[in-house]
Amino acid sequence: MMALPLAAQQTSDLDKRLTEKVSATLKETGAPSVSVALVKGGQLAFAKAFGKATVETRYAIGSISKQFTAAALLLLQEQGKLSLDDKVSKYFPALTQAGEVSIRQLLSHTAGYEDYAPQDYIIPPWRESVTPQAILDKWATKPLNFDPGTKWQYSNTNYVLAGRIFEKASGQPLVAFLRERIFQPLGMQSAGDCWAGAPPDAQAYTRFALGPPRPVSREAAGWYFSAAELCMTPTDLSKWDVAFLKKQILSVKSYEEFTREVMLANGDHTHYALGLQLGEFNRIPLISHSGEVSGFISYNGVYPTRNGAVVVLTNEDGINLSAR
Repeated sequence: MMALPLAAQQTSDLDKRLTEKVSATLKETGAPSVSVALVKGGQLAFAKAFGKATVETRYAIGSISKQFTAAALLLLQEQGKLSLDDKVSKYFPALTQAGEVSIRQLLSHTAGYEDYAPQDYIIPPWRESVTPQAILDKWATKPLNFDPGTKWQYSNTNYVLAGRIFEKASGQPLVAFLRERIFQPLGMQSAGDCWAGAPPDAQAYTRFALGPPRPVSREAAGWYFSAAELCMTPTDLSKWDVAFLKKQILSVKSYEEFTREVMLANGDHTHYALGLQLGEFNRIPLISHSGEVSGFISYNGVYPTRNGAVVVLTNEDGINLSAR
């Protein structure tokens, strides 16, 4: 008879501690808003928005989007429509060393294609819309930075190409597939392309030196495609984390592939799987990814041995609240 009151008390204490800590951090930094979700024991234990936001406010999640692109390709592999060991040449033979680069190398950043987006802020050309193919025509036809599989180098170009391969192999737009196979089954109602959204989307902010937060423009449509194009609430992202912990959506074999470190040809570590950073926090295994696009910084960390996860989404790129 004491179990329920004790559980309620623990939940109340957690809510109080987190609310106090996040509120103090927001006040200290002067950031416009932050929204947090916490998974504990395989279920949502905390979800709250602070500052100029509600729990329904969507944020750009930036490169956290990459794991959804990787999951979509793993689902296609389950259907027999492609293999992650397929070479790029099967789909786009005109690209640089296409016969030597595999889809797996694209997803693990071991392909060698130069990053078209090394900066995490908006630049003048990005105020005009672009097509993913135009990005590839310019950046995936350059000489590789290294031979495939010999080095690890983060590259958004890899994921734009992976997204185009997905669409060519499936005959379906990537976001439509994600909505059908992942977002809707998990009840992630807010999840989708940032450019197809409507209020309540968070306003993007930046800051210059020690000045106050200032509204900033977002990148025009097309620039991030399958590399960083998604928006959602922290609560909806936590639903994906719960499914990840329970190995829903993908097969067990696919999850093993999803989370397995991709090693370099010489046996060196990359500490990266397929759209997922591998590491630890206080000696606890951690599977994570962060994201940064104009006006937004995001973090998603999953602790598989603790059946938990942490989501922090903010709408100011001048300060990383997730690191606090």
